[in-house]
Amino acid sequence: MKGRHTPAGPPRPKPDSTTRDDAGRGGLLKKVALWTGLALCIAFIAWVAWGFLQFDHDIDNPREGGFSGWQCDAGRDCGS
Repeated sequence: MKGRHTPAGPPRPKPDSTTRDDAGRGGLLKKVALWTGLALCIAFIAWVAWGFLQFDHDIDNPREGGFSGWQCDAGRDCGS
């Protein structure tokens, strides 16, 4: 041996268009499902972030009707 590696087996043939994973209708469905799932994940994250922002605003401003006074001091009206 002269420091060169030999292949473990015969060379693989180059794939043609019929053996690719994304060829045909099945590949298109997989891509559409992937992009749809990605869009749904992004929409869900945006919805949760919006909910956190609204919740933060409601805690900072209890008199605006976000809550019914449960976070105010005991015996004190939030409106005063």
